[in-house]
Amino acid sequence: MKPRHLALLDRSTRPVPFADLTGVAQALQIQLDRDFTPVWGVAANVIAFDRGEKVPSSYWPMRIVDQPVGGLGIHLDRNHHPYAQIMAADDWSITASHEMLEMLVDPYGQKFLSAPDIDPHSDHHQVRYLVEVGDPCEMWSYDIQGVAVSDFVTPEYYNDHADPGVTLDFLHRMTKPLEVPRGGYISWIDPEDRRWHQKTPEGTFITARVEIDPHRNPREDRDRAFGNDPLRHDLTAIRLRWRGKGGGGALAMAAKGKKK
Repeated sequence: MKPRHLALLDRSTRPVPFADLTGVAQALQIQLDRDFTPVWGVAANVIAFDRGEKVPSSYWPMRIVDQPVGGLGIHLDRNHHPYAQIMAADDWSITASHEMLEMLVDPYGQKFLSAPDIDPHSDHHQVRYLVEVGDPCEMWSYDIQGVAVSDFVTPEYYNDHADPGVTLDFLHRMTKPLEVPRGGYISWIDPEDRRWHQKTPEGTFITARVEIDPHRNPREDRDRAFGNDPLRHDLTAIRLRWRGKGGGGALAMAAKGKKK
């Protein structure tokens, strides 16, 4: 397993002290090595870079920003290299963890797993779920060395025949495969109508008005189909809204990552 190289960068106007940036990078590294890599089989080295330091071109950047260009979340640059944009907020370390884990599992936004349609009005035929390991449980977080990091689902989450009691998310909050509590969301393509579908953080089911574009990157096509809804990518707003509702849990603040 060849590890990726990730650069944690602060590009906000309210600078994060470099000691805090380094502390969060260390917590993210522990999360990967101890919790995530054994489950998903992907590895990375996370390095914090100070302002003015040159970042090697082989590193995938994770930037803390005030206003994202092209939206929050994971994107591809002109050279088709992934990068993540993280909202500059007090709980940014949770968002950094969320985006890091999703970027490592599906850096190019094109990984799907097949499972039955969860829409209650469907006949539960097989559809193709976009694999985004933080989104179904994005309301929940846990602590590593005083830094809050994101919960994540396991591969068994997408297995509708998973054995009873199998771990579906790291914090063991999920009770059945493809469960999406309030505050989380999941997206899929239905091969029958060739459209994107989604269960939203509000718990509603929506269908895109347009068919998929086979020439477009799937993750970008999903965002285009649903209008690149900013709420879907504003993880801080989602956690604030849904904590304690429908299993949202308590919001753990990033002690080391909190802005001074």
